[in-house]
Amino acid sequence: MSYPSEELVRTVQAKRTQERISQRALAVRSGLTQAHISQIETGRVEPGLSSFIQMVRALDLEVVLVPKKLLPAVEGILRSNLNEFSLEEGPSNLFVKAERIVSGLRKRHGSSAALDRIAEYLRFLKQVHLSKTDLNLVQYVVDTLRGYRAEPIPNPVLENSAGVLQGLRNRIAHPVEAPRPAYALDEEDDDA
Repeated sequence: MSYPSEELVRTVQAKRTQERISQRALAVRSGLTQAHISQIETGRVEPGLSSFIQMVRALDLEVVLVPKKLLPAVEGILRSNLNEFSLEEGPSNLFVKAERIVSGLRKRHGSSAALDRIAEYLRFLKQVHLSKTDLNLVQYVVDTLRGYRAEPIPNPVLENSAGVLQGLRNRIAHPVEAPRPAYALDEEDDDA
């Protein structure tokens, strides 16, 4: 995907898959065609505003305009509310479980650079508010590591797990701001 609304589309797609709704079912709910939804999700076409709103509302979400300077406060409120409803076991239990698994893997199979990075990223992520989607990424890593309790974990699996957590950490620690124009004409400027 290479269009400006790509992060919004990824969020909608994550919600659709999380709710186990097929593209075909979303098409029925939204009034769009399945082919159009597929093109939007794969990045072949940028969604028009009306199509995007139809998809969002069909997933029981809403698009809201917020003054730019209030955006950090609104995002903080949303993150804290999402965490209340996140994983059934709760985010703190998820990180306790993750740290226990990493510790057990170190005892059984020895330490590695990738396992050390995973532990470091988990310590960081445990201290920030994560969205439900972000918690699901952490859960994915925990489930992956849990699958290798008895046998040594292949290095590519460890590197992939570390990469997932690193990407999440980087996105939180270094959020990307929207580009600003190099200049702006105020209303008083009549030179235009």
